[in-house]
Amino acid sequence: MKLRALGNSAAHAYLFVGPSGCGKDIAARAFAAVKLQGSEDSTQRTADLVMRGIHVDVHEVEREGAGISMEQARDEIIKLAERSAVEGSTRVIIVHDFHLLADGARASLLKTIEEPDGETVMIMLSDDVPDTMITIVSRCVRIDFQPITDELIIKQLVEDGIYQEKAAYVARVAAGDLERARVLINDPSLASRTELFANVPTRLNGTTSRAIEIAAELLSAVESSLASYESKQEAELAELEERVKFLGERGSGRKILTDKHKRELRRYKTDELRSGLRMLTLVYSEALKKSTEETAHYQTDSYVRAVKKIRDASVALSRNVNEKLLFENLLMSLPSINS
Repeated sequence: MKLRALGNSAAHAYLFVGPSGCGKDIAARAFAAVKLQGSEDSTQRTADLVMRGIHVDVHEVEREGAGISMEQARDEIIKLAERSAVEGSTRVIIVHDFHLLADGARASLLKTIEEPDGETVMIMLSDDVPDTMITIVSRCVRIDFQPITDELIIKQLVEDGIYQEKAAYVARVAAGDLERARVLINDPSLASRTELFANVPTRLNGTTSRAIEIAAELLSAVESSLASYESKQEAELAELEERVKFLGERGSGRKILTDKHKRELRRYKTDELRSGLRMLTLVYSEALKKSTEETAHYQTDSYVRAVKKIRDASVALSRNVNEKLLFENLLMSLPSINS
């Protein structure tokens, strides 16, 4: 309702804030349709093209690496903002993962956000708002989105034909991300992978060799989980090929889809690594709750430090880090629950 009310707003910069999978990307497309045709009615040509991500005057910017670099901001976002619309008077730019904007890119984008050329509308999608982005945020109309509840995800999965118990289990692991939940439903290794991460604290013994061994197992398990996502992407590619064959479409559709798939796989892998780290955090947090006055003070402190180190590692995944070294160093620093 709030987005519809903003449809006639003269503002040209909007910030949609909410966790991954909360639906802000779909809302951004619907809002773009409102800006272009005055309605998000998908039966209309403009809205239909926008919602399918193929409207000529709506550009979606995906990060090319671990974040949005200064070069990408300059060479892609700013240049797009300088172009004129093709079909109408308004051009919309949707920027994904705006919270991963590099430090050097903020200053260059600030002027574009404050004073875009012509009728350009910018919609930035951000999981959160780092303190370093306060100045940019102050130039935007901010819309906050809440995580999708486990109950709603379960309801959607059950409607998709998934039985209740499995839907509930997947909803907990998906952490408010419906799209990810639908991928995880077809992941036969989900339960074993979750258990693998949960058992890490009891397997650690303080040796470097054990930490390296476990890190390799975790990364291998996550890498294997990509098969479910790759199957989904193969189906999308086959659908594109069939459409090209039937309609005789030409152009860079295959390359665009292939590039999109590469970015999606990278994000999916990062999501799975973070999901595993959340499980580790939960195990140490539970151990901390069970601590009693008889528990050694140093042991309790080690659990507190472990939770912080795991969270730091999760944040580090947003950067272009060596995942193998990150996990090896993390596990070498974590205490055993048995110690």
